[in-house]
Amino acid sequence: MPKIVDPDIYRISILKRCPGLFIQKGYAVVTMREISKELRVSTGTLYHYFPNKEVLFEEMARWMVNEDAKQLAEIREINHDKSTEEKLELLFEFVREREDHFRDLILLACDLYRQKGEPDRAILKECSLILRDAIENHLGFEDQEMETLFFSLLIGTIFQRMLNQEAVDFEKIFAMIRGFTPLLTNNLFLKLKKIGNDLI
Repeated sequence: MPKIVDPDIYRISILKRCPGLFIQKGYAVVTMREISKELRVSTGTLYHYFPNKEVLFEEMARWMVNEDAKQLAEIREINHDKSTEEKLELLFEFVREREDHFRDLILLACDLYRQKGEPDRAILKECSLILRDAIENHLGFEDQEMETLFFSLLIGTIFQRMLNQEAVDFEKIFAMIRGFTPLLTNNLFLKLKKIGNDLI
């Protein structure tokens, strides 16, 4: 009797095995034939699930960041009664433990950005929004600019560590970010922003 394969599970199993290939070889260089060879699936099977490399890459990127958002949502659910400071520490731990993963996401984004035109980069914006929304929901931000600041600090720190890991210390950066916490918990940031807008 032939083995019954769940198409959704099989599709995800392909997506899980693709990031390393794109990271090592680069988006432009990797072909569907090479992907099928590396993953040990027939080209016919690969094309059955993904009509071309662009669709495969987009679904892979989308799957990766949705998994991050899902994990962060699970952490939030377990720790829903924690303070903003405690949730911030959980976010730091989440990023620190997945530094290599986030570095890979940055490399994939840079590679695609260099290769494709503006319409083809929509997946980068989509993935960025998924991650930013996950951070915003985790911390309970009510201000998009504050969420943008935190996202920029986290991604920027990982990027700097790619260039010089010894010179950029997570703990020192996190200590500085902790300094913003009173602004969040007392809504001082929103008040200061309103004052600034009123002056303009």
